[in-house]
Amino acid sequence: MRGIRQALTIWMIASSLTLTGCAAAVRDQIYKASAAPIDVAQWTRSAPQPLSVRTTDGLTLTGYYWPGEPMDRDVILFFHGRGSNQGVAARYAEHLTGRGDHVIVVSYRGFGGNPGSPTQARLVDDGRSFIAAARNLVGTNARIFLVGHSLGGAVALHVAATTPVAGVITLSTFDKFAESATGGISAILPDKWNNVDAASKIRAPFVMIHGTADDRVDMDQAGALFAAAGRPTDWLIAPGAGHNPDMAKLGPLVSEAVEAVDADALDAYPAALPDGWDVRRK
Repeated sequence: MRGIRQALTIWMIASSLTLTGCAAAVRDQIYKASAAPIDVAQWTRSAPQPLSVRTTDGLTLTGYYWPGEPMDRDVILFFHGRGSNQGVAARYAEHLTGRGDHVIVVSYRGFGGNPGSPTQARLVDDGRSFIAAARNLVGTNARIFLVGHSLGGAVALHVAATTPVAGVITLSTFDKFAESATGGISAILPDKWNNVDAASKIRAPFVMIHGTADDRVDMDQAGALFAAAGRPTDWLIAPGAGHNPDMAKLGPLVSEAVEAVDADALDAYPAALPDGWDVRRK
């Protein structure tokens, strides 16, 4: 979140915009959304199927889908972070394929060639729309797991706070964006992203993965999120890991978390903790 705070501080000093323009300009800094179209084949080794999703306000968003085994009911939805796109998300999410689970890359309005402009409420609605699409693909008895990186973790938590899901896994996700903003910026933020409140409301198993060398979301923020979460929650702490996930290493841990939730065995997850890692449970 440090990059967002610096950009917003500069904007506060230089801005002489009207109040309406102010909200739009702040959101530009929060989300750093690019509307440039994505060629997913450039990001993946095995290109997924395109997935068109209709939102409740009538937009068509383009995400991606790797089908799983026909009898597997687990569907993993991957939510990307700020300034990212569904191509980067596909590169990450591809590491979750090949184990039988269905994998969907969620895309948001305003990102990667999608129409519309991002706001907190609309991104959460986009996430719910992708859940509906997942159930249409796999069936109403699909078990929905949300995996989000950074801001994507915030979207996943807020979706799960209002929509039943089987489990939530966050990677490098902050606690409260508004309280992290400096220089009086929080008063004018149109989107607060209070993840502490969202985490306290989810009724699904929750797994957090956070690196000690994350230069954007510090360990205190991760600790606040863990403290607010319900039970069961596992917090995996990766020594020396930064903000962007190494999915070659984390992919198997995410897939194992899905299996542990299915087996109601999160208290024994992970089966083998990587060297130097720590885990906190409640």
